[in-house]
Amino acid sequence: MGSYWSTTPAKPVTLAKMAPEMEEFLERPIIVVGAPRSGTTLMGDLLSAHPTLAHVEEPRLTWRYGNDAKSDMLRPADARPDVCRFIRGRFAATVRQSGKQRLIEKTPSNSLRMEFVEQVLPGCLFVHIIRDGVESSLAIRRFWQQHARGVKPRKLLERLREMNPWQLPYYGREFARRIMPRPLSGLVRPPVWGPRIPGIESLLKELELIEVCALQWRTCVEAACAYGRTLPPDRYLECRLEEMSPELLKSILEFCQLEPSSEVDATFARDFDMGKTRHRRDIASAEDLELIHKWTLTTLQWLGYAS
Repeated sequence: MGSYWSTTPAKPVTLAKMAPEMEEFLERPIIVVGAPRSGTTLMGDLLSAHPTLAHVEEPRLTWRYGNDAKSDMLRPADARPDVCRFIRGRFAATVRQSGKQRLIEKTPSNSLRMEFVEQVLPGCLFVHIIRDGVESSLAIRRFWQQHARGVKPRKLLERLREMNPWQLPYYGREFARRIMPRPLSGLVRPPVWGPRIPGIESLLKELELIEVCALQWRTCVEAACAYGRTLPPDRYLECRLEEMSPELLKSILEFCQLEPSSEVDATFARDFDMGKTRHRRDIASAEDLELIHKWTLTTLQWLGYAS
């Protein structure tokens, strides 16, 4: 696993200074990472219930500012001063406008680019939530099937607010793919959902969809573990969705340097359902399981999800 990834932390770029009153909003930001459909939304919702935190959920175009033509696996060199200045300014303004004290951000694609995120937000705290890759892969496929096509008006408005005019050529094409009627879909490349791992469009031509989903899970988990485990223990925390409990949640709050919160506890009691963490594997077809294991078995074994 380790041979795939660079594990040497890069030197931070020189950031253009914001006004001191803005910099304070980016102290110890909390970045939730994890493969899609692994509990990142749950973790983001739990932590965002804390009264001191301002939640920014999947600001995809903000993170890709200045690197729109690339995959989601951005490198430290992609965190150029103008890129850092733009992203930091967006986040600081959001925290200030919310009236809160610190940032909590959740984007699964950040699992692929934690070194880049580290350059943009030096000193950030990473919370990596991991889920059984079989369950995640099956859930990822379901979301591909339900969300890769079409655009919800609310989401479209969010993206338009987030987008800069010069990003339009990149995401205008993506919009066209999503709204193209299926009988005409052969005229454009198929729409993509979730983290853009390198070469994902070529993979869609060569592999079954469940295989691409399994590769999304594996690539996100391996990349996040490889870099995260080079960080000090007070900067990177791994947790398992299947092990979520009030006790684990307390440990996560302590790692994030947050005081106990009744709001967080209430959100956990309301939203977490252990039965939903492992319910797809038992009803999956033998063919699906075989294809998922083809690409993930070594990683599943390494993480303790498979014997």
